[in-house]
Amino acid sequence: MKKTRFLFAAALAACLVFPAFGQILAQTQTQTQTQARPQIGGYLSLEYIKGQPESAYPHGAIENLLAGFLTAGQIGQKFGFAAEVQARGVDEFSLNQAWAGFLPSEAFTVRAGLYLVPFGQWNAASRPYETVLIRTPLNLEHLYPSSWRELGVLAHGRIGILTYDAYLGNGLAETSDAGATPYVQQFRDNNTDMAKGGRLGFAAGQAIQGGVSYYSGKYDDQNMRDLTLEGVDFSWVTAQWEVHGEYTKALIENPQPYPRGESEGWFVWMCMSFRGLQPVGSFQKVKMTDVYHNEGAGLDRKRWSAGLRYVLSQTLFIKLEYDWNTEKGTALKDNQWQVQLGLSF
Repeated sequence: MKKTRFLFAAALAACLVFPAFGQILAQTQTQTQTQARPQIGGYLSLEYIKGQPESAYPHGAIENLLAGFLTAGQIGQKFGFAAEVQARGVDEFSLNQAWAGFLPSEAFTVRAGLYLVPFGQWNAASRPYETVLIRTPLNLEHLYPSSWRELGVLAHGRIGILTYDAYLGNGLAETSDAGATPYVQQFRDNNTDMAKGGRLGFAAGQAIQGGVSYYSGKYDDQNMRDLTLEGVDFSWVTAQWEVHGEYTKALIENPQPYPRGESEGWFVWMCMSFRGLQPVGSFQKVKMTDVYHNEGAGLDRKRWSAGLRYVLSQTLFIKLEYDWNTEKGTALKDNQWQVQLGLSF
């Protein structure tokens, strides 16, 4: 990564403003009772979306019903577990997390099962109550699957101001569907290669945090071609102001004679808090080139967004967001605005 691009990384993209899953997991690792009672929580959200003629919602629609239920607890003094179930719409149910862990100390824990991949901060903390944004930032939308999770083993720890994550799992798989990315989520390995990755983070007091992330694995059925993801994140948070952002890059190995595919982008968003009101502004950018998977089609897109979150109570909130999209060489008419109502408990 070029040094100048690192300056645009400003991330830990998740402001935890409600007492939910992150706090439950923290309690799980610090409890000392022999048999701790499991903690239970959940969240619910619904959106109305209306866009310009070329958007996915030209007529307006009520969409993206999301309900999540989660539990976490400790068994004895050194073992714990967590499970999270999500319902998207009325007929799609999935496990978001389901793991059992050995938690001997803050410096070292290990979990086995289904876990959210610790790449940057957005993926692990982007539930509706955890961020002021409604849409996934543009570069992350084209980098990894939504709610990217992995079946495997994850080690995590904190030593002083440093944190670390290291994991092994099945990895992502190649797809013939020309979507946001040429690779998709899978839960049964399509080759003999184990994907590996991790994140090294730091926390300078309560205000400044950041980290670097890395992922590598074979993604094709023949076990021949590498997929590499890289990222840098940083955040600055005070009682009134927040600045978050992330720089990301993907390197996609293609068969000869096709050149390597690439995706590169970054986002930054800033919000302030004043008596329950949180206005937010964001800039997002992504550039993709992959001749093999997209038949020569490239993507060079930018998005400006402006919005507001209003915290109605400790658990209830409403968000408004408007997105302006531009694409190099194309006159787009796919701007859209959306309203999200949600709660956590």
